[in-house]
This record gives sequence, C-alpha cells and structure tokens, in this order.
Amino acid sequence: MDIAYKITDLPPQSDSDVARLRKLPFMKVVRELGIPLYQVPKLLIKGRQKMLERMDEVHPFAGVPEVLKELYDAGYHLLVTSSNSEKNVRIFLRANKLEAYFDGVYGNASINKASSLRKVMRRNKLDVADCFYIGDEVRDIVAATKVKMDVVAVAWGYQAPESLMKNNPYALVHKPEELAHIFNAEKE
Repeated sequence: MDIAYKITDLPPQSDSDVARLRKLPFMKVVRELGIPLYQVPKLLIKGRQKMLERMDEVHPFAGVPEVLKELYDAGYHLLVTSSNSEKNVRIFLRANKLEAYFDGVYGNASINKASSLRKVMRRNKLDVADCFYIGDEVRDIVAATKVKMDVVAVAWGYQAPESLMKNNPYALVHKPEELAHIFNAEKE
C-alpha cells in the first residue's frame, strides 16, 4: 500500500536548519529531510499547484524589474527557462508587469536542465557563445557548464552564495544592478 507523503509530514525546520539546507544540492536536501525518492515528482507537482494558487501574490526581488527593463532596452534577448510550470511563470511575469521584457518562457525544465537549455537554444537559433544563464542553484551552474554556457549566479535566490561559488560560475552577483554591469561590460 502506497502512503502519500505530504510536505506537512516534514519536521519543522529552524532558521539555522534552513540556512544549512540552502548550502546543499536539492537531492541532498531531499535525503536529509527523509523524503522517499519516489515521492519527489509528486511533491514537485503538488508544490507547483500550490504555487499557482498564490502566484499572483509573488513579487520579484527589489531591483530586478529595473534591471530587466535596462537589459531589454539595451537590446538583450531575454528568455526564461524554469523548472516551474510555464503557466506559473507567465502569471508571475504578468502580475508584475514583466512579461513584455521576455521573448520566450519555457517551463517544466526537466531534471536534466542541460537538455532543456539545449532545446531552448535550438528553438531560438542561439549560439551558446552569445548566451548567459542566470541562476540561483548549483544545478543551474552544472547544467549551463554542460552546454558550455557562461553562468551568472545570483546570491538572493534558493542556494547559499558559498555553495554557488564552489561551482565556479562566471560571476556571482549580490544585487540585481550588478547584472547590468556584467552584461554592459561584455557588450563593450
């Protein structure tokens, strides 16, 4: 008999536990929390459904909208590749008046994010040498590295900055406005 695993079955986490878990790759977090591997896909689907219920209440980090506008106005081709659902991403972008800055939204990026990145590049006829991947997880860095794409890691997202740095991104930024500086310097 299969007993459904619920997120409410997890023991409560202290702030220090959360900080420690942010330093670990996703699958290590799963193991540390004792979540059975076969339940991970169900939990991810349920998590996306729960997000959908409140996605229009989620706001971007301070400074991100201004940087997106600046990059868009400078002529950058901006795309979203996310493990979240395309629907959730579009609702977030629309609710925050950011949708116009993006030329494409690709959701449900598989566990193999490198494969998803290759598909997005092919679909948009992009040369990897002209691309940067902006991510907040170690697996973003690993995926982009596999396709030989430079990665700019952001310190305000899911994983702790020290974990991101251990995986040698092209750059690690702590404030959104630093993104514009990196891309403007690359353009020169």
